[in-house]
Amino acid sequence: MADINKEIKEIEQGNAWDESDEVVQVEIKKPLDKVIPVRLSADKWEEIRREAKELGVGPTTLARMWILERLRQRVKA
Repeated sequence: MADINKEIKEIEQGNAWDESDEVVQVEIKKPLDKVIPVRLSADKWEEIRREAKELGVGPTTLARMWILERLRQRVKA
């Protein structure tokens, strides 16, 4: 806790940055604020989970990707 208090004092005194600190650009994404419940059978949920795992993402992320992909296709048509 003492280390945190020391860091806070440094920031408050304007000593938060050193000349040697590296500047890093960070992209901020809009927060996702809507949740939609989707009902699936257990076997379909498992299919999504397996495919998501192969792609290295979570199943809800994959479902969101698919929904957004479909919406982009409709806009292009």
